[in-house]
Amino acid sequence: MKIVAFTPSRLNSQRVPQKNIKMLGRMPLVNYALETMNRIMSIDEIVIFASESSICNYIRPDLKYRLIERPAFLDTQEAKVQDLIREFLKANDADIILMFHLTSPFLRPETVDECIEKVRDGEYDSAFTAFSIDRRCWFKGRPLNFSSINGNTGKLEPVIVEHSLYIFRRKVFETTGRRISVNPYIKIVDQIEGHDIDTPEDFRIAELIVNTGLFELK
Repeated sequence: MKIVAFTPSRLNSQRVPQKNIKMLGRMPLVNYALETMNRIMSIDEIVIFASESSICNYIRPDLKYRLIERPAFLDTQEAKVQDLIREFLKANDADIILMFHLTSPFLRPETVDECIEKVRDGEYDSAFTAFSIDRRCWFKGRPLNFSSINGNTGKLEPVIVEHSLYIFRRKVFETTGRRISVNPYIKIVDQIEGHDIDTPEDFRIAELIVNTGLFELK
């Protein structure tokens, strides 16, 4: 059973220009997630799925990975996640797919290992990381996880927010067209491990996490 980790990558980020190659602490952002994946013994192959190869110039030479060039249309704003996965599966024969994102630099190897094990052993057909918000949340002008009459925070139903790691069997996606199926394992991570860089503010927070020593791969 072949387990392949892949990450979609493009340099034309809309909110944070060239964020994947921007320096975060001692090295460009791209290296953090790749270093984590290099520590997972059960992963057979690590793939960067990109439309051009210049990102390779910013990756540490000791990190193992393979670049697979993807169609240019996947760099457009109209491209969907399903399109990315579908094109990747055309280029790779993975049985279990681990989709990760370079914008989540603080994901820990033990978290990845746990999620792989849950899917590989057949207990779940897919897995993803998430973090839990135990606060009063609103959606479309209405309370989402609490009663406006009884505002007791001890009775709040947590809101689960998807993070950036998705693991699924090839046949799950080919059958459903989804990376999360009907029986997913949800791995809750803390706010630091779940930090994702999507805006300039997110990047500044990541710099604080790195520069203050709150994150360090063991």
